[in-house]
Amino acid sequence: MPYKDILLHLESYPDATSDLALEQGVSLCAALGEQVTALVPQVSIPLKTNRLADFALNLGDMARAEEGRSRQNAARLLEQFEHRATALGVFGGRLSPEAEVFQIPELTAQLARTRDICVIPYARESTAHQGVAEAMIFASGRPVVVFRPNDARPTQTGLGTVLIAWDASRSAAAAVAAAMPALTSARKVVVLTVLNEKATARPGAPQDLLRHLARHGVIAEAMEFDSAGAKIGSVLDHVALRTEADLLVMGAFGHSRAREFVLGGATRSVLESPPVPVLLAH
Repeated sequence: MPYKDILLHLESYPDATSDLALEQGVSLCAALGEQVTALVPQVSIPLKTNRLADFALNLGDMARAEEGRSRQNAARLLEQFEHRATALGVFGGRLSPEAEVFQIPELTAQLARTRDICVIPYARESTAHQGVAEAMIFASGRPVVVFRPNDARPTQTGLGTVLIAWDASRSAAAAVAAAMPALTSARKVVVLTVLNEKATARPGAPQDLLRHLARHGVIAEAMEFDSAGAKIGSVLDHVALRTEADLLVMGAFGHSRAREFVLGGATRSVLESPPVPVLLAH
């Protein structure tokens, strides 16, 4: 059963989500499920300054100009989204609330709590994308899919191979449960356990997960890969490309501290450079 209610987060400021990211994001949502709602926040810039400084620097005019640019970007993205999503038969609505920049991650997490899953086109150099992705993973209670737009990637029309990074941890179990709609619709599922990386990732660890998946009608195959001292991120990159995975499913490890997120090594690695679309759950 596919995801019924998907949220696609797009950025209007400081840089608008690219046309390529929007097109690939909608196609990915269509491969995952049925109804997609676009969320494109419009940025508001409150001024907390004195009148003399505002007069000398024209801060008010600058702020209004930036807000206008955000509104124009949001309107354009929403029109493009509706056209593309309607063509694919997955248009489910459009949202464009107004918020200050620092409020957008929490706003997205709140709106995602009543969706099945959230999809985020992700750019490593964008602190806006990073903040939204981290808030989604740790504050929404819902799974999130992050992906890096790539003009070399063919348009996604379905889920071929789904790769599960399985270390028998609590977060990995949460990710598998959250990914079940994708797993049941995939043509192939591979359960990867990276040995000599975590104490819980022992030889034979995938076997009981294979049994569980079979109860849900998912016939998966196991793969064990010795890390041999390599970083987990590079191993996941290698295996995802080797198996030609359309989606990587993995648990997210981390916690928040003083409004900042402290991420585990594998989580940080895939957020910095996701090799393929990655479904994360905490």
